[in-house]
Amino acid sequence: MSDVDGDRYRILGGPGSPYSLKMRAVLRYRRIPHNWIVPPGYLGEGGELKAADKGMIPVMQVPDGRYWADTTPMILALEERHPGQRSLLPDDPADRFLALLVEDFADEWLVMPMFDFRWDAELDQAFCARRQMAGWLGAMPRAQFDDIIERFRTRQTGVLARMGDRETNRPLLRATYGEVLEAIEAQLEVSRFLFGGRPSIGDIGLFGQLSQCAIDPTPSAIMRRDAIRTFQWVQDLDDASGIEGAWRDPATPRGPGLERLLTLIGEVFIPYMAANAAAVSAGEGAISIELRGQPLKARANPYRAYCLGWLKLALAEALAAGAPDLEPTLRRIGAWD
Repeated sequence: MSDVDGDRYRILGGPGSPYSLKMRAVLRYRRIPHNWIVPPGYLGEGGELKAADKGMIPVMQVPDGRYWADTTPMILALEERHPGQRSLLPDDPADRFLALLVEDFADEWLVMPMFDFRWDAELDQAFCARRQMAGWLGAMPRAQFDDIIERFRTRQTGVLARMGDRETNRPLLRATYGEVLEAIEAQLEVSRFLFGGRPSIGDIGLFGQLSQCAIDPTPSAIMRRDAIRTFQWVQDLDDASGIEGAWRDPATPRGPGLERLLTLIGEVFIPYMAANAAAVSAGEGAISIELRGQPLKARANPYRAYCLGWLKLALAEALAAGAPDLEPTLRRIGAWD
């Protein structure tokens, strides 16, 4: 059970979980004392996660004993609890909103090619299942371990099969993975991170998904072949506690990599989120759309409809705070409407 330790936070996470590593990277960069815990019982009944009444990792226990879940609200809550301490939110209101937009893109879109790679080819399935379960379960007789592996693979592939038409969606999803790598490579020619010399919530969101792509066999091979600087960028963000830097001067242009990401978001992510929200509002169970002339068929996702509403609120806050170039930027990438 839990063991609250003074003013330290406790992250209950696991190997193979992009959102767990994302949350750990936040606390490491911001130098907030914490313990990293892989709780036993994740695949079975009982354990601290069940007692905390949280169904998915990561879960964070705050020093007063409460349990929190959902990485974006947790990150924003930490900004309020630890103001001025190596914030992940850029000072410039426009950059702050764009950082939030990139983070949501990573959380809700980039996760799809990441998981498709992970549970497609036999090479990836075999490696990823064994690697993750070894981290969860520790020492165990091989026969028992092998049995758990097969059950885990069956569960994971079944979950993905219910989420959409993987064969139809694969060309589009995997193309966007390559574009993200190209964007980060381009950005690294002018600045260490998307909004200057320090990481933002957007960088951290990308790190979460890419932390797994850098390990899983097929996407890792692509990254090592085509984006070596990005591969190291991912390693740097795993523990950025020693990185010091300043935000981008708003009077200077945004970097080419960020512009590429925003173009991708405008062409693919925002239309997908809008179609999903419309389907949820209409009570429809699935969406079928074309993005860049390529098909996408997926189950309607109520949580992502919520995310789009949250982005609209964040946009309103940014405009109220004074962000004169934000509307032109969003219009340019086709996201304003």
